[in-house]
Order: sequence, then structure tokens, then C-alpha cells
Amino acid sequence: KQNNKSEKGCICMNRMNPLTLVKRTQKITAKEAELGISDEASWHAKYKNSAYIFVGGIPFDLTEGDLLAVFA
Repeated sequence: KQNNKSEKGCICMNRMNPLTLVKRTQKITAKEAELGISDEASWHAKYKNSAYIFVGGIPFDLTEGDLLAVFA
């Protein structure tokens, strides 16, 4: 079993279950809406022009070429 805590005790998001990450993101988004946080202050604003996507659960034995073939 992987330990999600680093030496300093922080949670390492990249080692979490992908479904847990989605649920945490949804919870953060709902809380922002509940608190009336503006779009400019939301985490969405930081990534709105980003070309990055999150894809979880990919086997570690895939190569960059494999991923390029999948997302091409």
C-alpha cells in the first residue's frame, strides 16, 4: 500500500485514488459556489487557459509513445 503522506506530513495528491481526487475537486467547487467566491478568485481561473488535462489510472508501464497514440 502506498503512503500518501510525505516526510513533512502533507498529502501527495498525485498518489491518491483518481475517484477520490474527483470527489475532492467537486467538494471544493461546491464550497466555492456556496461561499460566493468570484470566478477570478476560484481555482478554475488559474487553469482556464490551460491545455492540460488530468487522466488517472494509467498503467505505469506505458511509454510516452503509447500515450501519444491514445490521445492523438
